[in-house]
Amino acid sequence: MTVTGVLKTARLLRLLRVIRRIEAFAEYGSAVLLLLMVTFTLIGHWLACIFYAIATMERPQLHAPISWLDTLANQTEMYFYPNDSMSGPTIKSKYITALYFTFTSLTSIGFGNIAPNTNMEKIFSIFAMMLGSLLSAAIFGNVSSIMLRVYQGSDEYHEKVQSVKEFVNFHHIPKTLANRLQESFQHTWSYTNGIDMNNVLKGFPECLQADICLHLNRNLLQNCNAFKGASPGCLRVLSTKFKSTHAPPGDTLVHPGDILTALYFIARGSIEILKDETVMAILGKDDIFGEDIKENNSLQGQSMYCVRALSYCDINKIDLLDLREILHTYPEFAESFLQKFQVTFNLRKVTHASVHGLNS
Repeated sequence: MTVTGVLKTARLLRLLRVIRRIEAFAEYGSAVLLLLMVTFTLIGHWLACIFYAIATMERPQLHAPISWLDTLANQTEMYFYPNDSMSGPTIKSKYITALYFTFTSLTSIGFGNIAPNTNMEKIFSIFAMMLGSLLSAAIFGNVSSIMLRVYQGSDEYHEKVQSVKEFVNFHHIPKTLANRLQESFQHTWSYTNGIDMNNVLKGFPECLQADICLHLNRNLLQNCNAFKGASPGCLRVLSTKFKSTHAPPGDTLVHPGDILTALYFIARGSIEILKDETVMAILGKDDIFGEDIKENNSLQGQSMYCVRALSYCDINKIDLLDLREILHTYPEFAESFLQKFQVTFNLRKVTHASVHGLNS
């Protein structure tokens, strides 16, 4: 290992760019702990190279063989000979010994079997021990708080699981319904990792909320032909009105007789639509069900079908009142939307009360 080789390690400073990117994920305790350990190891490597470079440059000028390299040569019985640059301990042995010394100095252990003997080596050792005390305080002093963050999500999950169990026991929920409740909770947690996006969005300005919603619903707005051609402002308003729901297999999304207040867009999974336990249709990704907004948009409708999830489903829905308000606000989009929109399965059944109320 030459001085030029030591200087080449400066290229590792490019890792600072990686560190800046990883800082964006600083809330993840395990990532922070790994980053700190890598940083500690990298500093130890650099110091080992410097420690070796000091001995290499200083040794020919010494009046007596007192360098740590001479001590290592005596211990390994691989002696240095004049005019023989290949003599002495191997590069591997010298690097491991230098790295061992720097780590014992950084951690303030210092066994003493490898010790600085010359003035330059002692000055370097003082610097390494001072740096080690700062690094130890910065890294190992925060391990407890980092580990606490690592297990924080797990503790929160188990706490909520316990809350669900207590709720089921307190209200004497039937076993079948309790199983559905627990399964729904587990699926939602695995999908969202316990993060409530609605609460997260509330902390941001409305303009930023619209941008975030537009990003989250970009696939829906791009894949559905009816939304193509809408102005950027219209898309921003539409994106803020969509809500997402998650359903495990066997969960009933719509019961017969339910008032239809929304349009449903399937983002993932499949559902079945039943009439008196007879399967009428099976819908999948990008299908739409609910009320056909082009028909009787002034009447209140109810479902005449049962909608049940066949697999884990992610469904986006938009309230019909919100959609009609947007169509009224953007008449150019309304014309295009009503021409292109096609509901895959219409669940609507007009109630007698609504018809009677309209006629009166």
